[in-house]
Amino acid sequence: MDAGEALAPQKHNSPAKGKGRAAQDAAQPRQIWSIATVDALPLLLAFAMASGAAAYFLAPAEPDFEPVLLAPLAMAILIALGRRFLLPSLLQLCVWLAFGAALGMSSAALRARLVAAPVIVAETGPVMVEGWLSEIETGAKGPRLRIDVHAIAGLTPETTPKTVRLTHRSRLEVSSGRFVRCWGVLRPPPAPSMEGEYDFRRQAWFEQLGGVGYVQGRCRGGTLGAPDGILPDIRMKVAAFRRQLAAHVNIAAGDRAGGFAAALVSGDRSYMRVEDQVALRNSGLAHLLAISGLHMAIVGALVFYLMRRLLACIEPLALRVAVQKPAAIIALAASLAYLILSGAGVSTQRAFIMLAVVFGAVLFDRAALSLRSFAIAMILVILLQPESVMTPGFQMSFAASGALIATYEAWTARRSASDKVLGSFSYSWASLAVTSLVAGTATAPYALYHFDRLAGLGLLANLAAMPVITFVSAPAAAAALILTPFGYGDLGLRVFGYSLEAILWIAQTCTEQAPGGLSPGKQMPGVSLVLFSAALGLAVVARGI
Repeated sequence: MDAGEALAPQKHNSPAKGKGRAAQDAAQPRQIWSIATVDALPLLLAFAMASGAAAYFLAPAEPDFEPVLLAPLAMAILIALGRRFLLPSLLQLCVWLAFGAALGMSSAALRARLVAAPVIVAETGPVMVEGWLSEIETGAKGPRLRIDVHAIAGLTPETTPKTVRLTHRSRLEVSSGRFVRCWGVLRPPPAPSMEGEYDFRRQAWFEQLGGVGYVQGRCRGGTLGAPDGILPDIRMKVAAFRRQLAAHVNIAAGDRAGGFAAALVSGDRSYMRVEDQVALRNSGLAHLLAISGLHMAIVGALVFYLMRRLLACIEPLALRVAVQKPAAIIALAASLAYLILSGAGVSTQRAFIMLAVVFGAVLFDRAALSLRSFAIAMILVILLQPESVMTPGFQMSFAASGALIATYEAWTARRSASDKVLGSFSYSWASLAVTSLVAGTATAPYALYHFDRLAGLGLLANLAAMPVITFVSAPAAAAALILTPFGYGDLGLRVFGYSLEAILWIAQTCTEQAPGGLSPGKQMPGVSLVLFSAALGLAVVARGI
């Protein structure tokens, strides 16, 4: 089979062999380019939007808002004119990329204006801070309390930050969702200590975090009730439920790995030991802490499977309705609940959007295109949170996902009928090794750029940990979910905790045995990261052609 036959997808008509062969061969370059402009457009748009958003944040000065906001409209008009007057494909592709870059830049500029909130301009003395405790985070010096501010003594409503973060060094006696009163010292979000380091002020601006500091003494509960408004009230109730769930899982899963289990189930890492987080990070297993595709797939697939089986047992319904469609709706609702419950991080948003595309394909009787869903996920995340483009979580999450999807599409297309690859390994076992290798290779440059170091035994740690996660942790978590209505969910959580104890042992062992000196000693040049990202993007786009 020659290149022409191999590249023709199902939606394009392939000419019969022999007749018209010369004309087909003569038009081959144009056909290849035409296919690329049809099938790879979502990917190209997503990458162009990421580039545009990054360009906005890297600009030395704030660009004029009106031209930036109108640029996508101008590019859209040019796209319409190009299709109307049949401009060359290359020119149309350039306009499409310009549209994506303009859309990403305008999304970032608009988001920066929409989230504008007061910021502490100078350090304050001890002041009374009143507000609702929305989240508790792990900190090296004690829990970090994120408070939705009601009032701060000495500040007018116009200058009062919406949110502050205080380090609580004493024993914590309040929980998420409560109204609290704290004596605290507040400072502006800190600037980078050296040029080129991570700028926390950007993250704080988009989180509407107007001040950081520490508590003098202890925070105590107040008498004020829920905040005004339905959404803030729901947010506080969700925060309180997350905290209660994390506390229960922390106890049920065992003392050693209870905090790890609570972080995976609820997204609350405050119960997790700092040394365990360091071990996971240094061993290359920190991605397990991010609630992403693996965790979302467990929830969505389990609910879909159970509901499909249950609905199939209802004969009047099964004879009239394709049971996979209501099962997909219920599974999507369960996945949405898990997204909200886990804190809706970038990796969780990406996983939910991709899962929603898959269930949407089930509802509309369409085939789910993996790279298409990957592109849709990136586009939506950039539109909703363009600032995440500059974070290591976004970059490493999409780099690993794109590389894995492209690799498995290429691998699946070349698998033999015997379902054997890499010698005597079965496909399922070989896929674990390939997943670790591909994900580790795709994310290594970003880890080197942002953290100035690589996990020395990261590949070995992932090869050892992934079978435990896949064959023990995931079934145990599923069993806990199934047994909870019957009062035996803690049994599943205890097995879940045992499996995570094994993961922590692997992380600590690989950290202790890892060779030293895997840090370059100076920051990786930004140009190198851009070139690697471009090469990775081209490799992923090649699978979309």
